[in-house]
Amino acid sequence: MFSLLAVLALACTHALGISLGLILPGNNVWHSLTYTITVPPGPSSAVTSGPWFFWAGLQPEGGGVVQPVLQWGESPPSGEVNPNAAFPHIYQMVLWTVPAGDKNNDQARHPELSAISQGIWADEGAKITSTVTFSGGKWTQTAKVVSGGGSGNSVSQTITATQYFDMNGATDSHANFFVIESELDGQQTGDWNFDVVFTDISLTAMTTNGVSALCSGATSHSDGNGFITISGYSLSSDGKTCNWNKITLSPP
Repeated sequence: MFSLLAVLALACTHALGISLGLILPGNNVWHSLTYTITVPPGPSSAVTSGPWFFWAGLQPEGGGVVQPVLQWGESPPSGEVNPNAAFPHIYQMVLWTVPAGDKNNDQARHPELSAISQGIWADEGAKITSTVTFSGGKWTQTAKVVSGGGSGNSVSQTITATQYFDMNGATDSHANFFVIESELDGQQTGDWNFDVVFTDISLTAMTTNGVSALCSGATSHSDGNGFITISGYSLSSDGKTCNWNKITLSPP
């Protein structure tokens, strides 16, 4: 689906968003990510174009991305695990694996097929914990609503890395790029008027090389398309895991 500000966007419409990207140096790679996202208010009723996506994920070298995505305005092809949820169906969490441009394109009519899970409807204020992990040549993603409307529902997805990404073998994840982002498509992106809050973010690398300097250097900022506010950074005792208490994406 998406990578830093729609580098890999499927949609043709202009995308608006605020991003943070952390690229490890040398041969070091990220191999796991965990975070919790709080479901924000929906767009106003005047907003009829989209879709809008809020996500954090890992991108292997050569393109593609592994990403749990909180999305509005687009439903996954396989529907939702809780289609009869008794609250307004505004946001759902969906697990995406978007391939590099030359991968997973066996079918001429549908080149570069993304792996897309079922969605989970989750109500405003609900908390969803997601994980992304590389092990044994496979990427596994999970998402579970841990509180609020939709609580207890979960989805998971496992894919073979060499099928989706440019990798000679799969001894490590080849994913040196972490991204957290708002990705707003359509003609009404200027109507984004709410914060999106990620908490308990943990990002783990294969080695310590470059981790401390990279993560400690991540600061709150704006690029004109929104604001990103970062707080509560710490580094694990083994020097491989970056932790943040909160990262908030806000509109311009």
